[in-house]
Amino acid sequence: MRLLPVSTDGVQDLAIADAQFTTPPAAIGQAAAHPKSHFSNEAKDPDRIYTTANDKNLHELKETSVEMLDVIGIGIGPFNLSLAALIEPTPLRALFLEKRDALFWHPGLALPNSRLQVSPLKDCVTLVDPTSPYSFLNYLALHGRLYSFVNKRNASTSRREFIEYYRWVAGRLNTLRFSEDVKDVIPFRDGYRISTNTTTYMARAVVVGVGVEPKIPACARSLLCGTVYHAADYLERQLPCAAEHVLVVGGGQSGAEIIEDILTRSVSTQITWATSRSNLFAIDDNSFVNEAYTPAYSRRFHALPLQQRRDIVEGEMLTSDGISVDLCSRLYEMLYERSVDGTLADRFRVLSSVVVKDITSHNKRWRVDLDEIATQRNSCILVDRIVLATGFQPRTPPFLQALLEGACMEDGLPVLGPDYAVRFSRHMPGPIYLQNQSRVQHGLQSANLSLVAYRNSQIIDSLLGRPFYLNTSARQMIEVCAPSDTSEREAGVVARPSTRQVLGST
Repeated sequence: MRLLPVSTDGVQDLAIADAQFTTPPAAIGQAAAHPKSHFSNEAKDPDRIYTTANDKNLHELKETSVEMLDVIGIGIGPFNLSLAALIEPTPLRALFLEKRDALFWHPGLALPNSRLQVSPLKDCVTLVDPTSPYSFLNYLALHGRLYSFVNKRNASTSRREFIEYYRWVAGRLNTLRFSEDVKDVIPFRDGYRISTNTTTYMARAVVVGVGVEPKIPACARSLLCGTVYHAADYLERQLPCAAEHVLVVGGGQSGAEIIEDILTRSVSTQITWATSRSNLFAIDDNSFVNEAYTPAYSRRFHALPLQQRRDIVEGEMLTSDGISVDLCSRLYEMLYERSVDGTLADRFRVLSSVVVKDITSHNKRWRVDLDEIATQRNSCILVDRIVLATGFQPRTPPFLQALLEGACMEDGLPVLGPDYAVRFSRHMPGPIYLQNQSRVQHGLQSANLSLVAYRNSQIIDSLLGRPFYLNTSARQMIEVCAPSDTSEREAGVVARPSTRQVLGST
């Protein structure tokens, strides 16, 4: 790592010239070797300033200095919570900032029957550190539910229980700071100055994990209110009553869970379920398909050309964005029983292959214009309530938009390395890592819980410049053409020894 002096008003700030931050055009999209350490963790004065300026300038800079941390995480959701748990046993000095006053994970969707769609072993830590005190199994043991969990013969768990698990982890970590709304992140000297609503922090690296926000159709954005809202707000609004006609838009898991909730609460509520898909497709969750959610697959995916990655994401969408098979079966059973007792007629219908074209107010109700995709015909319905189960999109706050102005771009997307660090076209004082912002760059796994622990182990290894956690990647059941040793090494596939002591490892 070279330190280049850059003159600024007579004071030389540090700019770190590192291939990690500046990527030649030919290297964009290619897998990189394991990076060198972005900073030394040896003891040093965090206020040290390399300068040839006069004493007055030096004194002024020292007066405004604060402790330089190794890394700050912005946002405390499942992804950065995992990073905080995994970073605890390392020598890295870290803090994590969250604008809300507590940890929340889609509270408006914590329905009584909602289930986790992945194994609970894909928690904050287990897949890279099975002995961590922050594992879901340890949570169960300490709450006296481990044997009961095993005895219930269902490897899944409820969304509500997993939220409680996340809150339990958060309550045991001392590096989390809530009610800290980040306003600005500015490159400053040999790190970044992070300004919040209450104070200022300094860190050599930043991990942005600000989560997602509801994706609202353009025709509904100006109409959001108590009877037109996104599924993320479902439990925070007045629930549908028996006399209403409710339109649920979206044929994925969230829409299906809301349909089940309405059907369970009332036999009288009229329901229309509209989806642009040609059917209500179940998630493709067989064991072979889940090989796509492994570290080896993720590394191969990242090294592919951009268009090929886009095609794979589109082709494998139902491995991540479908309705659970159990929920499909429960819904069909409920509808069948209602058809038997005569309470289904005129109370429920599914409209497939349609898109919402327009929404207008009509006599205290809502007129919804629909376009049929296959026939190009138009139709309309009158409803009392509209629930938009139309998915989520990465949140990009202003400070992140400003940071990404100097990023290398590929077809409108920031280029990310295999360690999730942004590649910049100019020198930056330290790495910027992105969580949940790289479905095309790293694959569908980057937007769900499947590889959260592995992803954060890569960020930690990148920060330290050496492997810290045991490489738990197993051989895949499905193989591609075997690459040469050289290409494997370039893609980071070669197993590496760990400096983390794991009990029982051989």
